[in-house]
Amino acid sequence: MDTTNTNVLTEQSFIPEIEKRQAELDDLRRDGVTKIEELKNEIANLKKYKQLDKETKDKLIAKDKEEIKKADIVRLMKKPQIAEKVKAAIDFIQASYSKLIAQEKAKNEGIIKAALTEKETKLAQYKKDNEEARKTYTAEWANKKPEAGKEKEFNKQKKRALDDLKVEYVQKCNDANVAFQDVKNECQDRVHTLYVNKFSYREKINNKKLPPLYRLEQKKENYVNNFTVKGFLLKNGLYLTILLLIIIATIVYAVQSGEFLLNGSNLILILNTTAPRRFLALGVAGLIVLAGTDLSIGRLVGRSAVFTGRLVTTSGTTALGFFGHAVNFSGIPLGLRVVLAFLLSIASCTAISGLAGFFSAKFKRHPFISTLATQLFTFGLMAGRTSNQFTGRPDEKVAAIISGKGLRDGTDFPIMIFWAIIGIAVRWVIWNKTKFGKNRFAVGGNPEAAAVSGINVFKVTLGVFILAGIYYGIGGSIFAIYSGNVRARTGQGRENDAIAACVVGGVSFSGGVGKISGVVIGALIFQAICVILPMIGITDANYQLAIKGVIILAAVTLDCIKYLKKK
Repeated sequence: MDTTNTNVLTEQSFIPEIEKRQAELDDLRRDGVTKIEELKNEIANLKKYKQLDKETKDKLIAKDKEEIKKADIVRLMKKPQIAEKVKAAIDFIQASYSKLIAQEKAKNEGIIKAALTEKETKLAQYKKDNEEARKTYTAEWANKKPEAGKEKEFNKQKKRALDDLKVEYVQKCNDANVAFQDVKNECQDRVHTLYVNKFSYREKINNKKLPPLYRLEQKKENYVNNFTVKGFLLKNGLYLTILLLIIIATIVYAVQSGEFLLNGSNLILILNTTAPRRFLALGVAGLIVLAGTDLSIGRLVGRSAVFTGRLVTTSGTTALGFFGHAVNFSGIPLGLRVVLAFLLSIASCTAISGLAGFFSAKFKRHPFISTLATQLFTFGLMAGRTSNQFTGRPDEKVAAIISGKGLRDGTDFPIMIFWAIIGIAVRWVIWNKTKFGKNRFAVGGNPEAAAVSGINVFKVTLGVFILAGIYYGIGGSIFAIYSGNVRARTGQGRENDAIAACVVGGVSFSGGVGKISGVVIGALIFQAICVILPMIGITDANYQLAIKGVIILAAVTLDCIKYLKKK
């Protein structure tokens, strides 16, 4: 490794070696890995190419697949040699850049120390100059006498002169602080640039496939480089506030009862009872990503509750009316009726949600309007047909199996956590690993740009509504079975909790922003509030609603601030 006479390492001294190793690896990969990637891209383009007939296209694709098989043999033959050279190259990059970064940090320490000394010297001088100037001005004005009747104007002029001195002093101090901060930023940027170059070379050497530890190192460096206290508080201020409230609630509960609030049983209770709410939140999250919302969630939950109550009961009627005709399901085994209850709930919620999605997508109306209409339609129809009365209490055995209620020695078993995990996993895959999920973010961020880029905005929007309906149906049935509350108004107010969970979890109403992890955390927070408030003596439902409202307002305010800053 080349160094200068002063033993100062530079990037130019080892970059040629990195490029040499990269060229060797490119040559080894040319007839194997690289060729396979090129052929796969060629096949993908052929499939999209509409000017070729199917027979010609199939022949070309078959030929490329044969070439892929040959290239794969080459890849396997050269794999050990490539792996050895990749390891050696990455070790070289790590060692070279580690030494260079350490050298740069040591150099920056001296630069920052000198800049700090300069700043402190300037501030001391500015302070001294300001004090002397104030003494001079004070002495000058002491010798002046105001004209008769102009004492007020005289005092204003005197104060204005002193204020001007203060403004000048503050400005100079600010300039000195800014100059020092600029030096720090320049030093930080130089080090960060070295990290970026290291990550880039390392990624190229390994053919853009890096182990998780390397990715973690990259994320850590980017986070540290971009970290600011103001940005951290803006992003996490609401979470920190809620955490503080939970800590206070824990202390209050401990003083009142002598027990720890967030013990194992309470945590299980929170996780278990959050499951249905997670399904609802995961459903509406997609609509919020589209910069929309859904007012019909609660009524769709009520619809699911009616179906579930009628079909899963063993003591009441099992008849359901369809288009003026009653269908009695009493002759069907209970297990099959449970399946039918879920299927009918999902189908009905999907149909209604899809209807709202169709009008929103087709006529470019905000989901607020279409879901308001479906909310009124659904509740009016279901409440009218059932007189808003209980439609049947779900069978205890079914409740035990589906929700874990009374499954173990008469106590609840956290089975619903399992259902929630499945729902979260499926949603995460759709959200992050599918073309549909990626297109949804594009449409939510800028529908016009998405349309120009070839995305079918109508299909994406409709798909989001349909997927939301599926999650509403599942969540509504689980909630009905767990709570035993099965009437048309069962889900009243659930839309508030679902939307609030998303907003608290960082899903932006501006569209195009949101994470599954945020939705899950938001749902947990709100259920924790529901469980904790009665424990510390706040049993009045009205006060609980007020607290939730404050949290929602804070979340939306922070979201608006972040959106405005981006603009």
